[in-house]
Amino acid sequence: MDSHPAAGATPGRARADLAALAERGRTGTMTPLGGLHTYDAATAVDYRAAAVLALFTPTVAGTEVFLVRRADHLRHHPGQIALPGGRVEPDDAGEVGAALRETQEETGLDPGRVEVLGPLPPVLVPVSRYAVTPVLGWTEHTDVVTVVEPGEVLHTLRVPVGDLLDPAARATVRIAAPSGAVFRSAGFRTRSGWVWGFTGNLLDHLFAELGWTLPWDTSREVVFGYDAARGLAVPPADATW
Repeated sequence: MDSHPAAGATPGRARADLAALAERGRTGTMTPLGGLHTYDAATAVDYRAAAVLALFTPTVAGTEVFLVRRADHLRHHPGQIALPGGRVEPDDAGEVGAALRETQEETGLDPGRVEVLGPLPPVLVPVSRYAVTPVLGWTEHTDVVTVVEPGEVLHTLRVPVGDLLDPAARATVRIAAPSGAVFRSAGFRTRSGWVWGFTGNLLDHLFAELGWTLPWDTSREVVFGYDAARGLAVPPADATW
């Protein structure tokens, strides 16, 4: 699917699109992520600051994005496939510094090998009470990505953007809580499992803002059990709709 022009097929095209999106984020002309993740300054006062790095890299076939598989025992979002990132610490150089530090801890990639294209507007993650700043990055240094943070990350993934954009791999993830409440998020099926929840919603939004999204059947749903939503079970990689 990376051969489709909207998928940022060539490294030059993908990096240019990402840089343009970062500029839109800087100037306030980017459409903010809405719904559950809508940013509200008054609400964010009681949330902890965090950052994630949406890090892309060129390949012979196209463009890939870095993801990590979180350990199953973590308090927040256990077992999920996510963008590298975490809480902003006092010693960090703001949200960008936190995104780079966390990425180094979780993937082994030195911050000096990452070209920071820029931060995007913050979003809220109510389930973990984080105000998250997404940061766009680009790297051509992938040979040193060999280390993960013990106890936090099971392994690092590099997923072709074209695989994520493949209409056959896309669905809405639906989770029904015992209370009867129903939660939905964007979902991307990968060989390592489903990308869903906050990460799914953020990637879905980024791809749309980049102009990379391909038409897909938005009525398609896959149902996860409530245990998967709480991290007590990992959604199977071969879940079908």
